[in-house]
Formats: sequence, C-alpha cells, structure tokens
Amino acid sequence: MNSVSMDSGRFKRTTDSRIVETIDEKTMQNNAALRKQVEDEQSRSQATTERSALEWQMTFDAIESPVLILDLAGRVVRLNQAAKELSENTHTEVSWKAGCFTSAGLPWQNVSQIVQSVRETGSAVSCQATDEVSGTTWNITANIILGTEGDDERIILVAHDVTRSVELEASLRRSEVMSIMGSLVANVAHEVRNPLFAISSVLDAFEARFQDQADYAGYERYTRVLREELGRLNELMEELLDYGKPPQQQLYRGSIGEVVAHAIRSCMPFAEHAEVKIINNMSDELPPVMMCRRRLPKVFSNLIKNAVQYSPPQSTIVVEAQEAFEEGQVWIDCTIKDCGPGFRDEDLPRIFEPFFTKRRGGTGLGLSIAQRIMEEHGGRICAGNRPEGGAFMVTRFPVTTSK
Repeated sequence: MNSVSMDSGRFKRTTDSRIVETIDEKTMQNNAALRKQVEDEQSRSQATTERSALEWQMTFDAIESPVLILDLAGRVVRLNQAAKELSENTHTEVSWKAGCFTSAGLPWQNVSQIVQSVRETGSAVSCQATDEVSGTTWNITANIILGTEGDDERIILVAHDVTRSVELEASLRRSEVMSIMGSLVANVAHEVRNPLFAISSVLDAFEARFQDQADYAGYERYTRVLREELGRLNELMEELLDYGKPPQQQLYRGSIGEVVAHAIRSCMPFAEHAEVKIINNMSDELPPVMMCRRRLPKVFSNLIKNAVQYSPPQSTIVVEAQEAFEEGQVWIDCTIKDCGPGFRDEDLPRIFEPFFTKRRGGTGLGLSIAQRIMEEHGGRICAGNRPEGGAFMVTRFPVTTSK
C-alpha cells in the first residue's frame, strides 16, 4: 500500500515536472516568436524611416535653387546639393561645425544680418545680392519655421538666380530711354545736317574761287582744319542718326560668319594703318541666326574698330565664336579679343551708355549703337578684361530653329 502511494507520488511529481518543462518550452517559443516579430517590425520601421529619409533628401537635393536650413544661432543644419555646388563654384566656406554660420562669398555674404532680421521680426525677409565678377544676381528669401519648442525652430534660406529677370527689366528700361533719346538725337541730327551742308558748300566755293590765287597758300591750313572738323561733325551726325533709327522689324536667317568676315574686310585698311593684325577664327559650321543684314554688320565694325583704336602697333586682334546652351536655348557667342590696356573697373558699368567715352575725339556712341542693335536681334553684348591683358567683347545671338 505504501509502495503504491510512493509510486503515485513519484508519478505526480514527474508529470508536474513535464508540464512545467512544456510550459517553459512554450513560453520560450512564444518569447522567441515575439522577439522575432518585434525585430521584424523594427526592421520594417527602420527601412521605412531610411527610405523616407532618402526620399526626402532626394527631393531636397532635386530643388534647383540653393537651400540652407539654419538654427536660430545661424548654424547650418542642412543644405541641398545646389547649395553645395554653389559653395564649391564660388569658393564659399560653409561651416558645419559648432559656431555661427560663416560665408566668404555670394550669395551668402549677408546671411548673418538676414538671420538677425528674421529672429527679430519672426516673418519672411528678402534681399538681393549681385556678384560683380560673374554678374549673377540672387534674390535671397529667409523664413522661420516654428516648432513645438524653441529648439525646434529653423530658418529656411533660399537663393533664387534672378539674373535673367534683372537683365530683362534693365533692357526694357534701357529700350524705353533709348527710344526717347533716339527720337531726340535724330531730330537734332537732321536739324544740324542742313547747316553743315551749307558750311561745306561755302567751303567748296571758297576753295574753287581762291585756290589759284597767289596768297591762297596762307589760307589753306585754315581750310584744311575746317575740312577735318566738318568731317568729324558729319561722322557724329551719321552716328546720331544711326542711334536714333527705329528697331528693325524684319529679320532673316543668315550666317553670322559671313557678317563678321565682311566687317573684318571693311576694317582691314584701318587696322593696317594702325599696324594691327586681325585674325578670324570663326567656324564655317555655325548654325544660322535671325538677322538684319543691313544693321548687324555695324555691330562688328564698331567693335573691331574700337579694338583697333586701343591696340598697340604689332599686336593682334582675335575674332572667334562658339555655341553655348543656356536657359533651354542654343546661342552663338562671338568674342573679339584685343591686346590693349583693357577697361578700367570703374568704367565697365558705363561703357554702353550713350556719349560715354574715354578716347579723345570719340563720340561715345559706337558701343551704344552696338548694344541697341543686339537687343533688336534678341541678343546680348557684354565686355570685360582678359587675365593675360587686353579687353574682350562678347556678342550672344539666339540660334533659330525655324526654316
């Protein structure tokens, strides 16, 4: 009896032990499954977070305008690819370390003032900055993003390249001024040409009447000066009339290379007299442009003559062209390079103004006329100094795709 009772006790303990072991095993399995489920969920969550972060970064980098995200102290939190590329191209130093945001170049040079203004006003701030070297104009906009806590507040800084818009506005204003001035100077030129013609006729009659007389030699030097000054006045009147001409409405497809070659041939005697060589490196494979065959040669004649006048003897003027792609448009850039003294930095912004000249005896209309004709052709003209010395002039023409 006792033996049976002991066996029953052992059996019960064994059964209980097995039950406990089974429960432990099930618990471990459940815990393992739960851990696996949690780990899988964490992996999926991390993958989703990483994918979202990557998509956000790709979207951020896809923004064409440079964008900076700053904290309220002015430190850079993040910047997109366009901002990085701009920093590299302009040698701008962007500090990622602790401390205030620093900049050594445009368009970020006024960031500290912008940040201060945004912090004080709590509203959007805009300003404009122009790089005098590249001619690029930036519109800088800053806004503050309010967070749930002060530390979460960020300042978003966006730089928009508005160079083309500024150029178009300036061109429109210049065209309006030129139109008014053109009408004025054309009327003045017409009024002055009649007295000049009368003076020239009287001088012709004087020479015909007295040149055979013995004492005419004493007057000849005076008549020669009169002839020279009349020539200068007539040249000025022609330039005034040319400046005052209304825009040419009808343009035709043509070869820019042929126009340049014609201008070089017309300027060759003038260049040979100055002992200056003109080299034409224009390609025959350039695409056609829309042009006025009567007005456009005047542009290159003026530019080449201007280059010759400032070139020392035995020097060389080079004319070349290349295609460029910008703003979804194909352009032809024609460049004229000389070996003269170049432009003074303070004169460069004014060289296309009517009557602005530093050359003795110059009218100051040659470059103004060239600029006006270029704008009639939907093109542009700019000038600068070469690093190796001398000046350059660039005319840019839009390439036509119409037949």
